[in-house]
Amino acid sequence: MNGLSIKGMLGVLLLAVSGVVQGNVAVPEHFSARAKELLADSIELAPAAHAVNVVYFLGNDNEPEPDYERRLSELLLYVQQFYGKEMQRNGMGARSFGLRREANGNVRILLVRGKKSHRDYPYNGGANACLQEVAEFFRAHPEEKHSDHTFILMPTFHDEQNGEKTPGGVPFYGYGRDCFALDYADFDIRHLGKNTREGHLLTKWLGGFAHELGHGLNLPHNAGTTSDVALYGTPLMGAGNYTFGMRPTYMTRSSCRMLTASETFALAGDETDFYPEGAPAPVIEEASVVPSADKLVVRMRVSGCAFVNLQVQDPPFQVNWDYDAVAFCMAEEKLPGTDSVVYSLEVPLAELQGLQNTRKGVQALELLLTQANGWRYRWRITLDWSKLTLGAPLPLPALDSLYRGY
Repeated sequence: MNGLSIKGMLGVLLLAVSGVVQGNVAVPEHFSARAKELLADSIELAPAAHAVNVVYFLGNDNEPEPDYERRLSELLLYVQQFYGKEMQRNGMGARSFGLRREANGNVRILLVRGKKSHRDYPYNGGANACLQEVAEFFRAHPEEKHSDHTFILMPTFHDEQNGEKTPGGVPFYGYGRDCFALDYADFDIRHLGKNTREGHLLTKWLGGFAHELGHGLNLPHNAGTTSDVALYGTPLMGAGNYTFGMRPTYMTRSSCRMLTASETFALAGDETDFYPEGAPAPVIEEASVVPSADKLVVRMRVSGCAFVNLQVQDPPFQVNWDYDAVAFCMAEEKLPGTDSVVYSLEVPLAELQGLQNTRKGVQALELLLTQANGWRYRWRITLDWSKLTLGAPLPLPALDSLYRGY
């Protein structure tokens, strides 16, 4: 029999009926030798309640890149395993984003053709037009939508600037709970880790693929502590999109913790209503930040929150200038008889060696308050080391100055 073994085929079919399949079934026989090699050490992932919607979007005048279903399936399953292994390493369990699978073992990729020429969906300004048509597709095919998270891939433009050797032209970024990446004929796992033009090109685009997917799953940018960078390499949600597959790349514990409140990481049987409109914001009841010569001591009492992470960064503090934001998870202690939780953290300044302004300039502390329903809120505290008094609490912004984001 060609393809999967009888046992493997039955496993895929049974799981496919349930809608979401994780990476715990046999690697399909039609996958490449390199994919089989790289997926040979796959861990068994806990069944997921929801799946990322994977869309291959075309204009009305172009076609998919050759063999896209096999190539992208191999890459998606490899990235799914990377996320799952990092979740496990960080103590969050062997879980990853859900993916649906076809009967032959490929990832289910929805082919959606737009109404306009492919050039009407460019990198700058093309995302909204694409998303409108993807939304129309899901309204017409509601059975194909398995979460609020959609990963959209588009074939590279083929023109004077873009092509197989220099892919580009299409949207490639996170966009709320949607995210975009590109495809080209040599976007193939067989090049992973090779010191060749194709290998370096794959690291750039597969690293970006995994990184932008992270944004679509609710992750912000972040950087690693001095200790973690020395141990594990470069965080995926920092500059890991330039190292993935070529040099050591990892996910911070902060990223993995946030993924536990992302819809597609919910475990089978979880009935959480994710991202409900009108949900009340967390309430910061009290907070303090005390700097000293070797650490920052942060403490806050909060209700209506599942957990709090903290990031420290140098300016500027705008979106896409936060790749240097060193991330930490705050410890928590439930207060008996109340709905309040005390979150606390001592940030050793030695762990901030990647930042230039520690002990001498302006920095921001971003408190990321995440609810069990997936909503995340930011509370920013700015400090100027040149003006503060060591041992004295910092003046803080209003406790209700939260803003919601992904």
